[in-house]
Amino acid sequence: MHIVKKVIKTAIFLILAMACVNGAQAQGRKITYLQTYDWAPYHFGFLVGTNFMDYTLILKENYQNDEHTDFNELPDDMNITENGFNNYYITNVARKSLNPGFTVGVVGDLRLGNYFNLRFCPTYSFNSINIEYTLQINSYDEPKPYLSKHQNVNCLEFPLHIKYRSKRYNNIAAYLLGGLNPKLYFTFPKIADANWIQTKPFDLALEFGSGFDFYNQWFKMGIEVKMGFGLFNILREQQPYFYGHPLEGLRNKQLQVSLTFE
Repeated sequence: MHIVKKVIKTAIFLILAMACVNGAQAQGRKITYLQTYDWAPYHFGFLVGTNFMDYTLILKENYQNDEHTDFNELPDDMNITENGFNNYYITNVARKSLNPGFTVGVVGDLRLGNYFNLRFCPTYSFNSINIEYTLQINSYDEPKPYLSKHQNVNCLEFPLHIKYRSKRYNNIAAYLLGGLNPKLYFTFPKIADANWIQTKPFDLALEFGSGFDFYNQWFKMGIEVKMGFGLFNILREQQPYFYGHPLEGLRNKQLQVSLTFE
């Protein structure tokens, strides 16, 4: 969460800095750029940003007490052999630090009224998610952490949002948005080949966020922060390795900070 706090602080600093610059320009020249821009029936643009993907872990009750005896479920890189192996326990499951990923997409904006717009932003996002499992091999051994790295979480997103924009103050306008985001995870591994948690390829997220639009002579630039929460349990029922033992479900969540150019 330390990285997320830094990103949010940086975003706030950029918003305040741009607001100060824009305000200073307005006081000096009193020029209002793109005065008829928001009256257009529709317009297009693109966005780039960073994302922080995460899982909400839904854990089974008292999973630490479950005894497991199939050592074939353990990954080969743990170097566990049948010799001296009796059982193992999963004593803890925890999310590790978030990793910044990348998002790029296009913006389509349809005017619904003076302050309302319908926005459709197909995007491509990728990141990685790390979960640490602590295992105890044999009941008398010391627990040892084992890091499962869920790599290459790539998805196509199709967010459809209602955007409410405030009245412009010189060349700045604030806005709120909310809506749904269908997501298609198209690089999830096949069960037979996977060495990490198996997830379903489709999810639907509820999203909300806010931002600022800055108007200049040539285009409108926005800075936006939004949060999304998956509505479905994306955990597959069949798990070829031990990762699924303590889990009842997984739900996606994602923080995204974007720059838009329209």
